[in-house]
Amino acid sequence: MDEDLKKEIRERLIALRLENELSQTEVGKLVGKSKTAVASWEQGLSMPDIVTLKRLATYYHKTMNYMYGDEE
Repeated sequence: MDEDLKKEIRERLIALRLENELSQTEVGKLVGKSKTAVASWEQGLSMPDIVTLKRLATYYHKTMNYMYGDEE
């Protein structure tokens, strides 16, 4: 995966979680993943799969383009 895209997704995930005052555990529960998985996404060690990213976008009322950093 392109490093700039990974960075953009990582930054969006962190910002959205904090804006919504959620813990990593709570985000994990929303999408059926562990706290460790969420932490790994936020550290840039891994990325959520496309289905999980779509679930997060839907929960946060954002488009996939937003999640990819293509829109504000």
